Amino acid sequence: MLGLFRSKPLLDEGSTEWLFNAYAWALRNFGSKVFHEDTILVTPTDRHFPDKSLDTAEQRISAAFERVRVYAGMQGWPCELTALTPGMDPEPPPALFSATPRGPQGTVSIQGVKQSIPITYDLGMIKNPNVLIAAFAQQLGYHLGRAIGEGAPGGEELRGPAADLLAVFMGFGLFLANSALTVCRSGCSGCASVQALGYLTEAEFVYALAIFCVLKDIQNAEVEPHLKKTLRPFFKQAVKEIKKTRGDDILRLKAL
Repeated sequence: MLGLFRSKPLLDEGSTEWLFNAYAWALRNFGSKVFHEDTILVTPTDRHFPDKSLDTAEQRISAAFERVRVYAGMQGWPCELTALTPGMDPEPPPALFSATPRGPQGTVSIQGVKQSIPITYDLGMIKNPNVLIAAFAQQLGYHLGRAIGEGAPGGEELRGPAADLLAVFMGFGLFLANSALTVCRSGCSGCASVQALGYLTEAEFVYALAIFCVLKDIQNAEVEPHLKKTLRPFFKQAVKEIKKTRGDDILRLKAL
């Protein structure tokens, strides 16, 4: 009878287990010391992105990306920003190798003739800086995940979700969660569509953010003001569930 009063898990067990395994993979390969000592929860505020007064959209986009790269601990990576144009075919990603992928001393070697990693953006994103920053973090996460020999949990077919998880792991969980579902309104009255950003679901992004905050001992009060109001109840429930029922998983991750 007591089982009738137990709350249902927020995510299915397979999704929750994958998120914890992906964090373990990230900590093993991308600097647990960097994560615990240097990685911050990046917020959509002037404190972390004070460049709104720059003259042109291109300048603001470039400045935002440079800050994303520093917060991600990938400032040593050679990257090239490229604005997307209609009909443009993205270049295939270069082959990468890195023994120290993140942190102030982080470097990456590029195999072949290409000397930089392409990071693309749409100029229209300047109207929604949160989406722009989330997209930058996702792309850096994708390239970071390719720089080591150990594949992400689930193999090649889960490379996209792994890139999303790495973006949260690097400190951009607020941007990914807030941008996971975006309502786009057209010119006609009442017409709207919902666009999804990334491979993880909105709930999975929020849960991954909750894991990040529990690992970093970040209090809910530091997170909730920057999180969509509709996501705050789920976030609080996720933190509570993680502390109450996933203590062994958290200890396993902290041991890394």
